[in-house]
Amino acid sequence: MATSDTTPQRCDVTPAPSDEVARFIKLIQDHRDFDLSQYKRSSIGRSIARRAGACKCPSIEAYRAMVETNEAELDALLSHIMVGYSTFFRDPELFEVLRRRALPDILGRKKHETPRRVRVWSVACATGEEAYSLAILLFEALDGCLDQFDLKIFATDVDRIALAKARAGSYARETLDNIGAKTIARYFTGDRTLVVRKFLRHLVRFGELNVFADPPISQLDLITCRNVLIYLEKKAQIRALQNLRYGLVPGGYLVLGKSEKLRPEVEEAFETIDKKWQIYRKIEGLSS
Repeated sequence: MATSDTTPQRCDVTPAPSDEVARFIKLIQDHRDFDLSQYKRSSIGRSIARRAGACKCPSIEAYRAMVETNEAELDALLSHIMVGYSTFFRDPELFEVLRRRALPDILGRKKHETPRRVRVWSVACATGEEAYSLAILLFEALDGCLDQFDLKIFATDVDRIALAKARAGSYARETLDNIGAKTIARYFTGDRTLVVRKFLRHLVRFGELNVFADPPISQLDLITCRNVLIYLEKKAQIRALQNLRYGLVPGGYLVLGKSEKLRPEVEEAFETIDKKWQIYRKIEGLSS
């Protein structure tokens, strides 16, 4: 998911009316068994209106009739609502902070554990760019010595279309222009279309998971949950943050979006590592 300050700008539209939003929420619940009721309706309404315009439907009602009989468009709408925008090493300064501060701490502590497990979770991973960026970051932090650690990166989303692309690990070359030729040569194959090399893909496990409704992944050393909370209602934000807190080991790191912050219900469990990039560390001695 993405915030408005980093997502490609879209022209403003008049959101679908609230009664129509409710009908679409029920439609998606019935056909995809996914509950959007905890997402901000204003955001859903804008997504519906944009898709209706893109499909050249004369009204929201006409678009709903189309979605009811068009499985592909239903998936496209859900993907649009989930705001699946991602790039490799998005916000390079954030990744530099993780490289300099979080990873040395995590790996330093793991050296004294048996087994040496390192677990990372990319929440709302969209098409996989962030998950693979984290894999590259960790691979380089370990100097490529993967046999010294049991490293796994879990990457989850609710968007099946995005997850299929993430698993394939195939991207247009122009989307990687910001990471440099040496990095591309080391971690990708291909020419116009670049494919993540197998050894890197094997580090990442993609799957469907709703961060505020499903049980969280546990025993994690680092969680990135960037630009997810801003689309959720208050109660869902609290549940999501509680799940993330539970998933982290003591001393584990949580990264939120630049325009997000911890809620009071969970903030006592964390210390702030970097205010600009919303990086937090779970306080030692806490088990949940």
